[in-house]
Amino acid sequence: MKALGLIETRGMVGAIVAADIALKTAQVELINKEYTRGGLVCIEFEGDVAAVKASVEAAVTAIKDMGVLIASHVIPRPDNSIERIVRKKVEETSFVEKREEEILENVEEEIENEKEKSSEDLELKHTDEEIEEINEILKVSKNKKSKSKKQK
Repeated sequence: MKALGLIETRGMVGAIVAADIALKTAQVELINKEYTRGGLVCIEFEGDVAAVKASVEAAVTAIKDMGVLIASHVIPRPDNSIERIVRKKVEETSFVEKREEEILENVEEEIENEKEKSSEDLELKHTDEEIEEINEILKVSKNKKSKSKKQK
């Protein structure tokens, strides 16, 4: 990790605006967002020291007028322990996102199966109705034959 930039805001709107400005200002990567108590959101950037400083400064300037800035800081060349903390959070988020995707895929499969089952049930219902109609026709035909035999 070359440099770590941190911006903490009150609420998600300020965090999104700050992230957008920071990412457009210089070549940095948004690596994490963290929700803390009281509606605070901390966004974390990574990149070259100069790029991270420029991005954080631009973002801070942009959101100061909004009244949502809590704090900001740039750590040039953070210790490896810091990187493990930040990366661990990203990996945990990735795990949660992967699990959510798996659950969503399973739900979509179940919905598709239910649609197919409903379609099959509907086809069976139509088939049953057709069989009933044929049986009625056969009954009528049988009755006509039996009446004609009785009349002879």
